[in-house]
Amino acid sequence: MGSGATLITLEPSHQVARGGPMVVLIVAALVLLPATAAPQSSPGASGADSQTLSQDVNGPERAWQALELTMLARGRFPRPLMDYSLPPVMRHQLARAYGIAIRVLRKEPGCRTLFQRLGADGEDVLARSRYSPAGDSGYCQEAVAGFTTVGSMQIKLCRSFSDLQASSAAVLLLHEALHSSGLRESPGYPNALTAREINVVVSQGCSLQ
Repeated sequence: MGSGATLITLEPSHQVARGGPMVVLIVAALVLLPATAAPQSSPGASGADSQTLSQDVNGPERAWQALELTMLARGRFPRPLMDYSLPPVMRHQLARAYGIAIRVLRKEPGCRTLFQRLGADGEDVLARSRYSPAGDSGYCQEAVAGFTTVGSMQIKLCRSFSDLQASSAAVLLLHEALHSSGLRESPGYPNALTAREINVVVSQGCSLQ
């Protein structure tokens, strides 16, 4: 039962008593009918947890709508997919940067446009990206904090990622997400933007300067 609902009780009256068993059955049906159609709360719950959705008596369509609402509610608090081998300090940094990246994608049209030009959705790409430690990769020795290959959802993070400012770490996540979406980079690809130029485009388009 929702927090704004009012419980109405029916006091027995002499008129009902005189009406016989049929009137008693009708009154009982009227009292029970709203209770069967309303969402049920789990016993012993309180606060937001007490408002749960249950299958409606009108059929599976209402139940599916309830499931969609639940999935949308969970989608408001996205978390990055990360490998368990990531050190705690890196996991903390990743969570902060990921939250910033999601916020700017939702707030800044120019940030979303960077992905739309590649036929991708920025939030979707971030949601499907998986982050793991780069270990002793040679790329990490070249002042690189993270890397991936074009089209891959596997993002490798170097130890230096933990030392970045939160906004700079968010730029890196968006930078790598663009590579996952198909963006190429120089010098590996002629006429493509360099890593530094991509960072500038992301910083400006996503207001992360």
